[in-house]
Amino acid sequence: MEISVSFSDIWNFIKRNLWKLLIVVILFGLVGAYMSLQALAPTYYSDSTVVISCAIPQDADKDYRMQYNGILGTRVSSGLAIANASQLKQDIADKLQIPVAQIININAVQNQNAPSIKITTSTKDAEQCAAISNTACEIVGQKLQQMFPTPALTVTMVDAGKQAVAVSRKMAAAKGAILGGAFAVVLCFIFAVLKVILDKHVRNSASAAEALKLEFLGETGTGKRSKDDIRRIRSAAVLQAGGGRSLLFAPVSHSSMEQELISGVAGSMAGSRKKVLLMDTDMENPTLAAKMEVQPKATIYDVLNGSASLQEAAIPTKVENLSFLGCAAAAGAENAADLLGSFAFTKLMEEAKEQYDYVLLSAPAETDSADADAAAAVCDAIVMVIRYGVTPMHAFRTSLERIRTSGGKVIGFVTTDAG
Repeated sequence: MEISVSFSDIWNFIKRNLWKLLIVVILFGLVGAYMSLQALAPTYYSDSTVVISCAIPQDADKDYRMQYNGILGTRVSSGLAIANASQLKQDIADKLQIPVAQIININAVQNQNAPSIKITTSTKDAEQCAAISNTACEIVGQKLQQMFPTPALTVTMVDAGKQAVAVSRKMAAAKGAILGGAFAVVLCFIFAVLKVILDKHVRNSASAAEALKLEFLGETGTGKRSKDDIRRIRSAAVLQAGGGRSLLFAPVSHSSMEQELISGVAGSMAGSRKKVLLMDTDMENPTLAAKMEVQPKATIYDVLNGSASLQEAAIPTKVENLSFLGCAAAAGAENAADLLGSFAFTKLMEEAKEQYDYVLLSAPAETDSADADAAAAVCDAIVMVIRYGVTPMHAFRTSLERIRTSGGKVIGFVTTDAG
């Protein structure tokens, strides 16, 4: 695991997995919209208020008038009992011609000590919400008047129920999608943080350089390589190499990005009016010739076994001042790679440095082959090549130790595919 994690590491992980994360966000948004539609039947509430009063005869005596408040209180208590009885639901349903199950609840309370009753109803039907509470007040008033014909009761609705606004399906789905998507964004960010923290691959070049006490020479991005990045890497490599003119680029693990890197550095050196030889030392998988768009007639194997000279085997490329020396395929000779550790290869490198300003060698993956180890001792400087988010930190450390043990002078490393 790397020593530290920066926000740039997390951001790079998000960029690299953007489409996958977007799919997760979209799926969560769809699920949120679906759940909102499933829960679209909210409960709507409405309340209506009635005031109860009794007519007092003009010839009523003093005792009757003193009992008025008590009589009125009895009527209010009876009204509350009627309103809170389960029968009221059925009476309302019959009058409005709606299913009784549509009425969820009815609750009646007296407004403080006043002769008034507030009836609150709840339903899933926004359109019937106000009608249900108003009808409840009407039925309670009618039943009170039937129960107490004298003195005559007056039941007046002073606060009618208000029509509820139904929730829009589109609006509910949109809100659900937004909430679901926002939740997914948070989850994706947490996942990215945990992924980077727990990842054992190299994602932070600065931390890797500090952990291995190794110079970080630069990085290249994905897609078409940046000329500025290549120039920076070239300048850093030349500086760290001191007077060394033979540089071996040794990738830790197999990657086509290494060929992009070394061909770019070779072209940049040649562009600075230096005579450069680019040499492919991958005997088992010599693909660099196709990358350089050349067809060598003689290879490094031919030079090492004496069947061709360096002048005959090295061919010009499309880039001015840049020549290319290919290598033998495995079919050419079973033990061709062993020649990289021979005295003949040492003499070849000395001859190449006499004829060229710089000699750049492309090696196979260090974890797959010992060829890089064999060539390392002959070269002036070694540049390790790792791939962002792909090269394991332990493999990088092991490869570095192997090359140093072989006598190679490692001057730093380059990170490819860095975003």
